[in-house]
Amino acid sequence: MSAERDAEERATGSRLARLVDRLIPPALHADPDIQLRSRVLVVASFGLGVLTLAILVVRVVTVPPSLSVLLTAVVVAVMLTLPLVQRATRSHRIAGGLLVGVCLVVLPTLHLLRGVFPDATVALFAVVPLIASFFVGPRAGYVSAAILAATTVALQAVLVAPEAAHVVRFWSTYVTIIAVAPIMTAVLAAAYERGRARTQSRLAASNLALAAASARADAANRGKTDFLRHISHELRTPLNAILGYGELVLDQLRDEGNPIAADVEKIRGASEQLLGLINDMLDISRIEAGAIDIVSAEVDPHALLLQVRDTALPLAAVRHNTLVLDVPDALPRLWTDEQRLRQILLNLVSNACKFTDRGRVILSAAATAEHMRLRVRDTGVGLSPEECARIFEPFVQVHESLERRRQGSGLGLTLSRELALRLDGDITVTSEPGRGSEFTVVLPLRPPAPRPR
Repeated sequence: MSAERDAEERATGSRLARLVDRLIPPALHADPDIQLRSRVLVVASFGLGVLTLAILVVRVVTVPPSLSVLLTAVVVAVMLTLPLVQRATRSHRIAGGLLVGVCLVVLPTLHLLRGVFPDATVALFAVVPLIASFFVGPRAGYVSAAILAATTVALQAVLVAPEAAHVVRFWSTYVTIIAVAPIMTAVLAAAYERGRARTQSRLAASNLALAAASARADAANRGKTDFLRHISHELRTPLNAILGYGELVLDQLRDEGNPIAADVEKIRGASEQLLGLINDMLDISRIEAGAIDIVSAEVDPHALLLQVRDTALPLAAVRHNTLVLDVPDALPRLWTDEQRLRQILLNLVSNACKFTDRGRVILSAAATAEHMRLRVRDTGVGLSPEECARIFEPFVQVHESLERRRQGSGLGLTLSRELALRLDGDITVTSEPGRGSEFTVVLPLRPPAPRPR
């Protein structure tokens, strides 16, 4: 029975909560804090309205009606219509400010109409700054408190103290107001606490949903990485066989002087390009999986740059570019993975040669006390600032012409940047459209200090 009763209470609370939410404009549901205060305003407006109505009923029953009754009825009407004001203005601040303004006018006016001070209505003064602070803001709370404090002093100066006959006449009203004032404070506090609990519950549910979505995304990303790694291995085996047999067929056709050799050469070139793409995908999947191998040792940068230049000379000749090596004689040795650094530099030089026609590609190096800076500068098409911001994203090709798109997959720079980061360095780019680009690889000269355990 207890479980059924709890379920019934939860269902009833849920129905009330849905009713309250329907009274709040959709725009106020976006921010959790605004949503909380909007809910409290709806609940508190009805609670405070009912309590004020109870004061009004006691007043009418015990004392003949007067203008003060009409003013109290105005306050009740304002309280009960606050949700409608909030919905129309889409602001809990405006609705709360309206209530505070009415109270600041009506409460002192009731004293003036009765001609005495303090009257029982003074017990309600303390509720007004609380309402102002919560719905309008702390500054409004301070201002309303200051206004009521000044009003108290002024009323005490201009009005007389109530006589015994006056107290007896309004005794029921006095008792009702004094009893209702703390209940009003309790209603505001309870409305806030219920609204806070509901908002916290929704936030917790949202966090759980986000955590679940993040876990699914991570699982999907791991699945994608594993798929790329496995499919890359599977594709490399037949491609290597195609390249091997292609070399044999190409050598035989060349020996025979067969004109088909030129077509077989194109097949071999396309296969090598595809194998390079697969290798890049495999390296990126290894990096994402944290399985990239970094084997660091002392490296002679001068010898490495000579090797890179010699390897890249045929690439430069394709578009009639001049490849220049600008390296000082005394370069310090650096501690890095020679194979990975060679891969980075070849990627950068290859890109420079592809996007430069009859120009210059300069490979240079310089050292500071802590770092080695390796630069690849070209006189090619260049990049805009927007293109520079996207150049290291995977599969991004900033030059969209068909000829340019055929020259690469958009993975080379992404892979180079990731490898540079794994070597405790980085790659930066500076460029200007029509005036070429400069890519700078910055690496530490010495291995990083071991982390304390």
